[in-house]
Amino acid sequence: MEKLGWQSLGASFDCPCGVRHELPIERCHVGEKAAEALADFARERCGRLALVVSDGNTRHVAGEQVLSALGAAGKRLAEKTYPSDPFEATGELAQEVAVAGRDADFYVAIGAGTVTDLAKSAGAEQKKPVLVFPTAASMNGYTSAITALKVRGLKRTQPVRPVTGVFADPEIVATAPQRMLAAGVADFLSKCSSASDWRASHLLRGDYYCHRPREFNEGIQERLFAAAPAVGRAEPEAVKLVLEALLLSGFGMVIAGSSAPASGGEHLISHYLDMKHALYGTPNDLHGTQVGVATVYTLGLWERVLALDPGTLDVDRLIAAHPAPEFVRDLVMADWGPNVGEEVWAQWVQKAPTPEGLRAELERFKSLLPDLRAALHEDLQPSAVVAQCIAASGGPVRAEDMHAPRLEFQQALERARYLRNRFTVLDLAAELGLT
Repeated sequence: MEKLGWQSLGASFDCPCGVRHELPIERCHVGEKAAEALADFARERCGRLALVVSDGNTRHVAGEQVLSALGAAGKRLAEKTYPSDPFEATGELAQEVAVAGRDADFYVAIGAGTVTDLAKSAGAEQKKPVLVFPTAASMNGYTSAITALKVRGLKRTQPVRPVTGVFADPEIVATAPQRMLAAGVADFLSKCSSASDWRASHLLRGDYYCHRPREFNEGIQERLFAAAPAVGRAEPEAVKLVLEALLLSGFGMVIAGSSAPASGGEHLISHYLDMKHALYGTPNDLHGTQVGVATVYTLGLWERVLALDPGTLDVDRLIAAHPAPEFVRDLVMADWGPNVGEEVWAQWVQKAPTPEGLRAELERFKSLLPDLRAALHEDLQPSAVVAQCIAASGGPVRAEDMHAPRLEFQQALERARYLRNRFTVLDLAAELGLT
């Protein structure tokens, strides 16, 4: 069976896992003359009128190139440009973009995560193609099948059809702030932990898993480790490598039908900080920056979990030490208040094991630990190696170096696992008495 990679664009196939996988993204161009490549694709595959979405910064950096190329391709253009000041992708703004594009034939997003999410959401609602021109290599959402929007004050991920094409010029992306580039490196490397969470949830809880999404990442991780100092210098060839890694990571999520291959316990820690920011205005940092610091932590947890001697585990003691539902509910309500807290609590109730279920899970862990070590070896990397790569790329690897309160980060290590009905190393380590 052919390995999955760039040649898989537009493909669909039946998999031994029992699922028919589809990768509906039709074109990805990472290199010079990206604006012309976008316009050429639009000439062939899109209608006449484009709504171009950007903000003041991204329009200044790349707008004229993209607009000029589209105009030369015979397209009519309308624009939706937001101010340069930082802003968040919200449900209201996504609806605003959808309304602005009612008469358009396709959308073009010029920007990074926020602008892309707005265009993806609007395109999904209007059932129109979306083309993306990235201006930063800061996250893997360009090619994912989800958006992250703030709805009623909370950031929520929502499924959408992936974009039709991505066109990136490394020379332009290299001009973005270095911290954004390092955030992209960290977001990609989080898969070392998240993919292990996904496989462990399959082995311990019987959740769906497929090995094929990981094929998109084969080889590129090692190249990224080697190129980290060049990424730190924002050299265009290294920036191109980061872009390719992020786009391929998004492909894996599309194939999997969820964010599980690239979003595990480390992302829950970041979500905790973002939710506190949304509800209470506490400082937070770039998505990938938070994820990177959290990945170093969760990889350390995996090292401790896999180093355990199953013969020393006292299952009765661990069951007795597991937090009671009343205790967890009090923590959830203290963090999020009654309205949001009820939504968080509902997620936890779906995931929390009964005492009998916990006993079975711990016994399963004891018997399967050699299998876990062998299986997770494919994805896990030493926490020190990942930290070194992120640091060489220019990103922080310690909580105190983020633009977020250290106290909130420490609380997230304990409480982020309650946020979502997804089994991760945060759950497993807690059940084993390691946190």
